[in-house]
Amino acid sequence: MQAAISMKKRRQLRFSRLKLLNALTAYTFLAPYLIVLIIFTLIAIVTALYLSFFYVDFGFTQPIFYGFNNYLHIWYDLTHNGDFLIGLRNSTEYTVGVVTLQTILALILALLLNQKVHGLGIFRTAFYLPAMTSSVAISLIFYWLYQPQGGINYFLALFHIHGPAWLENPATALPAIMLLNIWTTAPTFMLMYLAALQDIPDTLYEAARVDGANTWQIIWRIIVPLLRPTTFAVVALGSIGAFQMFDQAFVMEGASGDPLRSTLTAAMVIYDTAFRNSLMGLACAQAFVLFIIIFAVTLVQKRYIDVNIQY
Repeated sequence: MQAAISMKKRRQLRFSRLKLLNALTAYTFLAPYLIVLIIFTLIAIVTALYLSFFYVDFGFTQPIFYGFNNYLHIWYDLTHNGDFLIGLRNSTEYTVGVVTLQTILALILALLLNQKVHGLGIFRTAFYLPAMTSSVAISLIFYWLYQPQGGINYFLALFHIHGPAWLENPATALPAIMLLNIWTTAPTFMLMYLAALQDIPDTLYEAARVDGANTWQIIWRIIVPLLRPTTFAVVALGSIGAFQMFDQAFVMEGASGDPLRSTLTAAMVIYDTAFRNSLMGLACAQAFVLFIIIFAVTLVQKRYIDVNIQY
């Protein structure tokens, strides 16, 4: 009896050592990522929150405790139609348009690429190529295409259509950047939808066809409801990225958000506050206000989109 107990203890000790060894191995592989995450994300977030309560310039002067004055300045900006309010308004309009259209486009592309056709891998690669290209490089290409004598207006001229000055008209500048972002981000979300589509059991499709459902009914009554968790992920990630949009507008229109601040986004206002006006404390406070807005939007999306799917 005592020998059996001793053997059981040795087994438990061996199991504990093995479990510890596996944990150490896992954290060893995770260490490079965790170090980067802690230094450049967690510490940076805490530091930014701390500095949002100080007056800090971009030099080496001693920070001055400012209390909630930076946040009161943001409130004054929001209530007096300042740049930050305009940036938030443009970012919201941009987010609604981009996220809606890129989600629909990603789902359509995923449905098309989920079919069993010859050369499917080539089509999947071709559709995903825009997502693999540098956003700055793509922005420069579209900057040329959107010029009055650029590729888009040249194509429209073939049909005797006079194209506008896309980036010089306040009515078309932001939609032009939205189209660029939709074209480059939809392929990434297409892969997410494609992976989710391949997880849906074929028996559900077969049962629906036996009951007389057509293709549209299968898509609307089976596929779309079952993809709601993926749709939440697509919409949430798309919204987070869209609210933080900076590089495309900066490359194509500059930091001032021309024309007439129609392409000025919240991220560009934060950049301008920090690096052109040397108000790092105020920029940190603006960044946290933007974070709160994005967090609130994500919670609302989770409440009304996400569900627990069980096959």
